[in-house]
Amino acid sequence: MRFGQNKILLLLFMMIGWQLSAQTIEQKITADWKFAQADRKEWLDAKVPGCVHTDLLRHKKIADPFFGENEKKVQWIDKKDWIYKTSFNNSIEDTQKQELIFEGLDTYADVYLNDKKILSADNMFRSWTVDVSHIIKKGKNEIKIYFHSPIKKGTPLWDAVGYPLYAINDDAKTGNTGDRKLSVMTRKAGYHYGWDWGPRLVTSGIYRPITLKSWKNSRIDNIRYTQSNITAKNVDVKTEVNIKSVIPGNIEVVILDAVKGKKYASEFYNVKEGDQTLALDFKIKNPKLWWSNGLGDQHLYPIKVQIKSDGQLLDENVQNIGIRTVELVTEKDQIGESFKIRLNGHDIFMKGTNYIPGDMFLDRVSDEKMEETIKACADANMNMIRVWGGGTYEKDLFYDLCDKYGLLVWQDFMFACSLYPGDEAFVENVKQEVKDNVIRLRNHPSLAMWCGNNEIEWAWFGWGIQKELNLSEADSTKIINDYFRLFTKEIPDVLHQHDDKDYWASSPYFRKYGDHLETKGDRHLWDVWKGPKPMDYYKTHVPRFMSEYGYQSFPEVQVMKKYVKEDEVNLWSKGMRNHQKAKYGNKRIMKNLTREFGIDGKDFEKFTYISQLYQGYDLKFAIETHRRNMPHCMGSLYWQVNDCWPVASWASIDYEGNWKSAHYRIQDAYKNKISTVSLDEGVYNIYVVSDELKDESAELKVQVLDFDGNTVLEQKKKVALKANTSSLAHSIKAEDLPEQKNNLVMVTTLTQKNKIIHRNEFYSVKSKDLALSKDYDLQKEVTANSDGSYTIKLSSNKLLRGVRVNSKDHSGCLTDNYFDLLPREVKVINWVPSKESNTNVSFDFHTLNDEQKTNL
Repeated sequence: MRFGQNKILLLLFMMIGWQLSAQTIEQKITADWKFAQADRKEWLDAKVPGCVHTDLLRHKKIADPFFGENEKKVQWIDKKDWIYKTSFNNSIEDTQKQELIFEGLDTYADVYLNDKKILSADNMFRSWTVDVSHIIKKGKNEIKIYFHSPIKKGTPLWDAVGYPLYAINDDAKTGNTGDRKLSVMTRKAGYHYGWDWGPRLVTSGIYRPITLKSWKNSRIDNIRYTQSNITAKNVDVKTEVNIKSVIPGNIEVVILDAVKGKKYASEFYNVKEGDQTLALDFKIKNPKLWWSNGLGDQHLYPIKVQIKSDGQLLDENVQNIGIRTVELVTEKDQIGESFKIRLNGHDIFMKGTNYIPGDMFLDRVSDEKMEETIKACADANMNMIRVWGGGTYEKDLFYDLCDKYGLLVWQDFMFACSLYPGDEAFVENVKQEVKDNVIRLRNHPSLAMWCGNNEIEWAWFGWGIQKELNLSEADSTKIINDYFRLFTKEIPDVLHQHDDKDYWASSPYFRKYGDHLETKGDRHLWDVWKGPKPMDYYKTHVPRFMSEYGYQSFPEVQVMKKYVKEDEVNLWSKGMRNHQKAKYGNKRIMKNLTREFGIDGKDFEKFTYISQLYQGYDLKFAIETHRRNMPHCMGSLYWQVNDCWPVASWASIDYEGNWKSAHYRIQDAYKNKISTVSLDEGVYNIYVVSDELKDESAELKVQVLDFDGNTVLEQKKKVALKANTSSLAHSIKAEDLPEQKNNLVMVTTLTQKNKIIHRNEFYSVKSKDLALSKDYDLQKEVTANSDGSYTIKLSSNKLLRGVRVNSKDHSGCLTDNYFDLLPREVKVINWVPSKESNTNVSFDFHTLNDEQKTNL
């Protein structure tokens, strides 16, 4: 794991949720669970939070679904019903109210307390609170949860619709459900039913905690903070405290600094029995703003709200707030219509990625793994992460970490690439889902915007699925009317009852902008991946905001060796093909690797290495293209940062946390200040791009070197780094350089105060045509440091392309990798082990020079 040594510090100001108080007590129901297949009643120990698949795997009742083709052998699990049960002790003596809170039941669950049914859940994304005051006993109590098969539940719902619904990624074939795309019928994570980067593993279980909450008089249910009138001297904060009261009475609400104890405000209220909202405003003097990564501090104010009666503490809540303004700006301009994020009054270029759930089995996503991923995004200079609509609304920690590291969150509602039913029960279920998650997430300073769905409008209006499904006119009308109702009325109406952030109906907003994707709205561009479009296609199709694009690569060979048989570690084996879920995926990778590098796929280790290089070059090219085109384009979110299992995919970090080549190139391309070259009709145009909010100056040096290190051309000039934009800084005609360019590299360097802030390399011919020498002398100096890290110094007499440094027997993180080493340059990188090791660490070094044919 790249950041294996990193520990999460659960400081007070990072805590969101309920604190123990005099009269409100929480008890997590996590111990002594057992589970059984409903028709067998063979009880085994269970882990909660968890799921059926991981419980069965732990008891060796199934083989690892991630290994080889084992996925196909466990499809019986989702056709069965499952039961979970536990006993717990209720020792609370003096209380008026007790509630069981179920944060995540997956998905169709009948819940019994002491053999009395208290809940029928039918939505994985909702939380459920049940008053059990008159059922729970002092002493021993039993909870039993009967999970119905999502397949058996979904089948009659599908049949009742009367017409087919579209779900391109639902792997019904593997799941043996015939033509039924059952994922759309159930409010459950869509990726569980298969995707073009994930297996079909339809889970059931308790995937988030169950809590017994005991209280009397009143308790806090939720809080909404709304900021206004932000100046350097003050900010007004409107606080709406939603409470539940058992009895009427006089309540004091107190708002304090949770760390320093400073009181911001307090007021008394007469409350009645039931639910009510108490409003109380306060000011923060000399506020420190919360900024996205790279632009300033992520200052957080830990706010504690207490409710008291006669001076006795009834309940309290601690949450972070960040002082900032954020909005999605879509306004008409000379080009068409903008799409940009305005933070604290500044239009900020969004440098980011798309995030999928961190595992097929959500209980496996540890707090440490989640922080490693979010920190890796911040370390790669990102300032935005999109939570994609085919997964889940992430747990609270995810958003805490985005608050901490300065990643603005584009939050999808959980709908993706599919058509959904429009019956009243479905719509009402969704409305409650929206309410639950909006209330839970709205106070996070990182939360920037909400989006209704992923690619549904594009599918309906752009993919021709009406003809594909052979729908009647009446069915087509019903489907689109159901769509409009859900995504343009019901969801935004509920959202804006509880939050004031901006809403975008669909990504991309194809119905509105389908013919104008370069001038209006956001865009997903997949033509380069699907081919036969070359990378230059990015240059001629630059939108106002690119919210998806990408290219596949394979993870490291040592990762795949853990998940396929030794004799199947090759591109076309059955086991390996099961770890490539994209249709024509391997053929598409191979086609471009052949075109760009001139290789075949016979040597799998060589193939995976070069597939990673190509992915890195592709994303670097796209990102630099988008950034050169500021402010026409104001965002670049590549697909995707992470994997949910070991697989060939678009991820820049593999399942085990290893940075692929792409993540290193992204880290460089997303720096706040860069130089970048575009070859346009025989002219090398050199741009400088700055995300800083003030004008600066720098020195630009442009060198053209041959691969032996000889200088063919060198030019220097002072350049203006204009605030928050891209500028054409210099141009060189191709005719002013030697006609033969297969042994030349253009190097652009930006320097400020005698310090290099960015360096970039540009090649004008395909990699396969580069005259890379295999006759090179790589000098290596490896030094072990007292803290367990290693310093590696490299130099070469020839240009080396795609230098890969690898520790053979140890995992760890490098400050740079898969880089180009210029002749006679001294490159210094550091390596930090994932785990402490007292043994010597050895490294091997690999270059593209070793792999390509020499074209001298």
